[in-house]
Amino acid sequence: MKIVVFADLHGSLNSLKALISTDDFKQADKIIFLGDVAVGCSRLYECVDLLVEKECVCLLGNNDGYVVDHIPGVDRPDFAPNKLIMVDWMKENITEKNKKIIKSWPRDVSMYINNKKFYFTHYAWEEQNNDINVVKMPKIIDANSRKEMFKDIDADYIILGHEHETNYFSDGDKHYFCIGAIGLQKPGVYLLINSDNEKIELKEKFVDFDINEEIDLMDIAGYPYSKQKIKRSDKN
Repeated sequence: MKIVVFADLHGSLNSLKALISTDDFKQADKIIFLGDVAVGCSRLYECVDLLVEKECVCLLGNNDGYVVDHIPGVDRPDFAPNKLIMVDWMKENITEKNKKIIKSWPRDVSMYINNKKFYFTHYAWEEQNNDINVVKMPKIIDANSRKEMFKDIDADYIILGHEHETNYFSDGDKHYFCIGAIGLQKPGVYLLINSDNEKIELKEKFVDFDINEEIDLMDIAGYPYSKQKIKRSDKN
């Protein structure tokens, strides 16, 4: 069995198309997107349409919730002004069709692979003041913080995104694999899960894409992206 997992697309259609062109994607038995199609680059609705066309299992990310629903009160004090501007731009430009699709995405999904339970999610979720949102990222990311974040999750493998950096920890009972972002940064990153009757292999893989064209189209659209996070490349 082969499963491709990716996260944090953030409206980067070029990175999604590059992933789709890989042999891993074409040969996969299942494709799982861990959320955050919104906020970052400008082509949210094209990404949503393509995710649906390719029959990806899609999960809700925190930025997706900001755009199709609202920003939880517990989060708003931590928002930088340019982040609010990006969210507001996408709220004004998202189609009702795409909003309905994103709202239908669950926050997590579980499945068994080789008799091991896998739990997929954008990040750990919590309820505060009647709002549901991802937990704050811990100051120290290690096996102990992962164990605390997912203490209520019954699974052998917990696969997540959100942090934009790949890392792996194990506390002896559970394996925690965070996959870096497919969009925003070049090269994009995805996770390949290979399994047979005897073993399970998790491997970080990379995909190159034209980030300069993505930036050109954002400039044309007037999208207020973060120039600190999305930078042009000398090589494409």
